[in-house]
Amino acid sequence: TSPTVDVAAVRAHPERFTIVDIRNRTEAQKALFANALLIPLPELRERVGEVPADKPVLVYCAGGYRSAAGASIIQNALPGVPVFDLGEAVAEFMPVE
Repeated sequence: TSPTVDVAAVRAHPERFTIVDIRNRTEAQKALFANALLIPLPELRERVGEVPADKPVLVYCAGGYRSAAGASIIQNALPGVPVFDLGEAVAEFMPVE
């Protein structure tokens, strides 16, 4: 399991994380984080090498289920790099419609 991320820290300093959006391309048209790296979950195993290992990684999806799987894949590929699953806390970053 991934450690719990401090939502306030992410909100205050998103640049301190490599943020990986594992939603599909249609969902990702509504960006939650300006500098997120879009790698849809079905492509993640093949493209995990694109995730930089120079700072903690934050993984998110639309509702929290896929991000858990994505965080696990990244954690296995980048041992020693802190990997956080935003999980259901993603709702706190969703725009109010």
